[in-house]
Amino acid sequence: MQATLWEQRGIHARDAGRHAEAEGHFARAVQQAPDRPISWLGLALSQIDQQRVSEAIASLYRARDLSPQSGVVNHLLDSLNGRTSKRAPENYVVWLFNTYAADFDNHLARLAYQGPDMLRQLAVRAGWHEDRSRAILDLGCGTGLSGLPFVPHASRLDGIDLSPGMLNQARRRGIYDDLHHGEAHAVLGTIPKAAYDVVIAADTLIYIGDVTELFRLVAASLKPGGSFLFTVETGEHGFTLAKSGRYNQADAYLRDCARGLFDCTDSIDGTIRVEAGQFTPARAYRLTRT
Repeated sequence: MQATLWEQRGIHARDAGRHAEAEGHFARAVQQAPDRPISWLGLALSQIDQQRVSEAIASLYRARDLSPQSGVVNHLLDSLNGRTSKRAPENYVVWLFNTYAADFDNHLARLAYQGPDMLRQLAVRAGWHEDRSRAILDLGCGTGLSGLPFVPHASRLDGIDLSPGMLNQARRRGIYDDLHHGEAHAVLGTIPKAAYDVVIAADTLIYIGDVTELFRLVAASLKPGGSFLFTVETGEHGFTLAKSGRYNQADAYLRDCARGLFDCTDSIDGTIRVEAGQFTPARAYRLTRT
């Protein structure tokens, strides 16, 4: 059997949560064609899924030898080796979300994902009426799952995402007035000042470790008194890159970034997903533009 077929079997097994089986398929792929970095990457990911970090690092180094400039491989190596970068590479984000786009909502359901619901709770606690009175921007909109709870509040709902696959799914959902393809900072820089009443970001900051510039750009896009609702995976100090390839942000760090731009009006602690039987602690914030 060709290496590509073993890779496909590995991908399907991993998507179904059969990680040991996936590892076996990727191992066969690297036996068939040891010069394919994608096979070594798949092997590493299945080893990460089984929390075998040292073996995953070895597989990733083999992938990097074959593809030294791969942002995907280098980001994962940073995460496993305890090195914190400022932001996930764009090609890592595109690769990750294009991979999941077709089955993304089902994938999140399997993880018991709570991000959009945590943001919805903040809107309820703020006493927002479902009167379609707010212009809302969904930052990192994905398939539109994050935007759904805000449709009743929106006079206008726009979205931004870096993944073409995700934007295709969002278009099919039919809830957005406009969708922008691009990296969040770049697109926010083109938006007119004070264009929105609300910006939401469910599971977006977890791929942007250093949010200093993001907060500035979001504040500029909001009307005075406007709201910024977002989720983070919680950390203890500043921002750190976790072994998951996602960033954690500490409460004190986020408040420092918000100073002079926002008031921290409300927050909710919770569990945003369950991975490998482990609950991921998270916090949702509502900041108000000063």
